[in-house]
Amino acid sequence: MIGIGIDIGGTFVKLYVMNDHGEIFRQEKLETDYSKGSKGFVAQIGGFINAIKTEFADQRVTVAVGAPGDVDNQRGILRYNPNLKFTDVKDWPLADQLEKVTGLRPYVVNDATLAAWGVYETDLKRQGTNVLIVTLGTGVGGGLILNKELYQGSHGTAGEIGHMKIADTQTGPLCGCGARGCLEAFVGTIGLKRRALQSAVDHPASILAQTLQNTTDFKVAQLAKAAEQHCPQALQLWQDTGRYLGIGIANLVLILDLDTVVLTGGISGAAPYFLPALKEVLEHQQIKTPFEKLKLCVSKNPDIGGVGAALYAIYRAQTDLRK
Repeated sequence: MIGIGIDIGGTFVKLYVMNDHGEIFRQEKLETDYSKGSKGFVAQIGGFINAIKTEFADQRVTVAVGAPGDVDNQRGILRYNPNLKFTDVKDWPLADQLEKVTGLRPYVVNDATLAAWGVYETDLKRQGTNVLIVTLGTGVGGGLILNKELYQGSHGTAGEIGHMKIADTQTGPLCGCGARGCLEAFVGTIGLKRRALQSAVDHPASILAQTLQNTTDFKVAQLAKAAEQHCPQALQLWQDTGRYLGIGIANLVLILDLDTVVLTGGISGAAPYFLPALKEVLEHQQIKTPFEKLKLCVSKNPDIGGVGAALYAIYRAQTDLRK
């Protein structure tokens, strides 16, 4: 069986082709193309799927799509997303549209949920009973494994850790979702950019300010580079990031009594700079029991969303066959 995993991000789309033994046959990374609207985007992704169907005509092909935001995982509809810039869709029937183009009915699931499945399958080898996976990128997402099963909630929206409120909802920073005080507004790429640019204004002679001056595009790697050069402002920014993230994770550990937390996504590559502050928040919780044996780790696969989508497609197809 061949699984196609499609991880849709606000900036890039990652596509993976795997078999049921976990072997990767193909992987591609494309810029998310907004120029032809949602229909052009579906045609582009559909073309990739059709090419794989032709290549593996002698095998069953199954597809899963990780979509960012509020996903109806039963009907395959992307109900809401603050980070995709398609203006021609509302309640986007992504599964229906892809099925028309490819003849295959894809599983459409929240992208962080599929990243969680990828981490659980590959990094953890299904070890851990109650697991939180936090995806750190343009947005901040989360996926949950509860009692060794992928948990999606009553409406497919479980794990939206990025929109947990950690600041005042009237005066906190504005999030891409339109609310104020969300965790994502502090530790997602947009939040990091806002805080970094403000730091550059406040400290124009800093290494961080000079680093940001030399480019037109903000990249998280710039913050990591400045921290590597021991810039106090960059180091403080990462320390604050760890503290904010620690608050969000501590809340969920207290609520769910988790045994494992895994960080993944592009920002997790800077973990050496923010992990100490995050751990400090967890260590200073007054209720100690759920934190004493908590396993906290960082995924080594920055593209786990696409891998998780391909593995989930295979898992679901195999499960459906057994019914």
